[in-house]
Amino acid sequence: MPTPTPSAAAASPASTRERLLAAAETLFAERGIDAVSLAEITKAAGGHNTGAVHHHFGGREELLAAIVDEHRGHLDARREALLDDLESQGGVTPSRLVRSLVLPMIELLDDPRGRAFLSIQAQRALRPRPAGRTPRPVVQRLLRIEGHPGGRAPVGGFLADLGELTAVSALAQRARLEAEQGRDAGIGRDEFSRQLLAAVTRVVAPGDGPPPDLDDPAPEDRP
Repeated sequence: MPTPTPSAAAASPASTRERLLAAAETLFAERGIDAVSLAEITKAAGGHNTGAVHHHFGGREELLAAIVDEHRGHLDARREALLDDLESQGGVTPSRLVRSLVLPMIELLDDPRGRAFLSIQAQRALRPRPAGRTPRPVVQRLLRIEGHPGGRAPVGGFLADLGELTAVSALAQRARLEAEQGRDAGIGRDEFSRQLLAAVTRVVAPGDGPPPDLDDPAPEDRP
């Protein structure tokens, strides 16, 4: 069987799909989800078929969902790992649960695609949410940890409520600032992160006390 040439590989359906995803991600972040036409996305991806987005995704909303799902998979995997550490260490508190949710979002600032995703999420947070959605596994786990497996809890509700709006809005603004001026812009990344953790903790778990530091030690390591 002959080895595919680079030009043949570039024209494969998988690579076309990936180029459309990358182009849409950049344009949605820079100009707005609803301000970019599908034709512009196709052109930015190097294509000429005006029906490419419909062929590979079905439409604008499905394309947007594919972008979100790709990033959310990595984001939730990181959250699950932090929750694993937290539960194994003991000392679970609402503020430490908030840290497990927010810290992976802060880490997205280090990657251009992560910054684009934060911009997209800030736009999505202002859109109406469909009712009756099944909570994602990480949200179900939070509800179990908080003792409310069949309903809602302060931190388990974070991903769908005001806490998320607080976090993604602040992070999207921070992403734009760091893209222009670097990590030390303004009050600096570390101080921004501490203030964000404190703000989200006050929203979803008022009265829980001060939030943990970014590098919160395990209970057995604390003096």
